[in-house]
Amino acid sequence: MEAEWVLGIAAGAIAAVSGMKMANNRTKSKKQELKEQTIMDEFIVPFLPDVMGFYQLEVLGKGPLSAIDREKLVDGIYRQSLAREYRRFDRHDALDRLEDLAQAAQNSQLDMLKFLFWYLDFSNGILKDVLAQSNPLLREARLLEKQLAVWCICHEELQNDAPDSIPELIHHSSYFAGVLKEIEAGVFREMMGDDELRDERRGNFVRIIFQAFEKEAQGKVELKAVEQFHEHYDKRYTHRNKGQIRF
Repeated sequence: MEAEWVLGIAAGAIAAVSGMKMANNRTKSKKQELKEQTIMDEFIVPFLPDVMGFYQLEVLGKGPLSAIDREKLVDGIYRQSLAREYRRFDRHDALDRLEDLAQAAQNSQLDMLKFLFWYLDFSNGILKDVLAQSNPLLREARLLEKQLAVWCICHEELQNDAPDSIPELIHHSSYFAGVLKEIEAGVFREMMGDDELRDERRGNFVRIIFQAFEKEAQGKVELKAVEQFHEHYDKRYTHRNKGQIRF
């Protein structure tokens, strides 16, 4: 019942913006405005509630994959992303990445996180044009894109020897939200788009996230997650490769 309520709230908030006139860049052509509104109606309104719900259910400590039909969500996003007219609005090759990840995302949580990241990266470009900058949905969607990158990068770093720390990090994402606000979205996009760069920066990036997490952690399970991270980090990294991450 709680899962349905969360998804209902997300759906209501997003549906409310369907059919809105463009709030920004009044000099754009009417044709471009209509195309962006079409993408909003066809690609964002139908799928964004479930994507936002994925995050909200995790924060509540629920299993989002049991409340959301992952296969249906991925397949729906993938099929709609093939629309040729969307390509001119794809600023960072997000649609190509969705195509590459679609099959794996149905079976792998890590690939699912990557898939949702690129869906949001494309969608946020449209939301930026359609919504007023003060709209809370725009702020929440931008933050979620960053959160998805964090979850993905932490998952890659910790999945072998500290897997229990990952759910706690996701459930308490508010602990490090302030850190994310200080990092430009392009940093996350750059890391998510380059496997070698992500591998190079990943250890220090995860360290920064867990430092913020540790300052707020209180419960036994949360503190255990921090302990697992420290054990992992001290085992994997020497003093020589513990330098500050360079953005």
